[in-house]
Amino acid sequence: MIWKYIRLILLGALMLYLPACGHDQQLVSIAIQPSTETFGAANIPVSADRGATVHLAALGTYIHPPVTKDITNQVTWSSNTPMMVTVDPTTGVITATGEACGGTIISATVVTNHSTGGINSSGALVTGSMTANVVCFTGP
Repeated sequence: MIWKYIRLILLGALMLYLPACGHDQQLVSIAIQPSTETFGAANIPVSADRGATVHLAALGTYIHPPVTKDITNQVTWSSNTPMMVTVDPTTGVITATGEACGGTIISATVVTNHSTGGINSSGALVTGSMTANVVCFTGP
């Protein structure tokens, strides 16, 4: 009788080590924090914003099992208006250039060509974005 219980305990322990559904974790979305950042003020010249920085964080949401974790250093960062706000492509630090004002989109992208466990998949681009604004100078 005791062997029956030992087998059940061993089977339960083995089940804890098996991945859910036979799949590796899959990245399904990226959220960037903060979701919006604003540099400057209407009574300050845009050039005075030069060098102001903010560190962004990329949070990846996975399935199998569901979890959200910091993937800031695993994404590729980009700015669609680098004349206004640049972003370090590996760290996610955005910097106001002091050259232009308006709004820009900062993106964090991961290419998922295969799972981390070596299970073949067709792959995908997973991208999240946030808005960075530089306030235009309107005078004193």
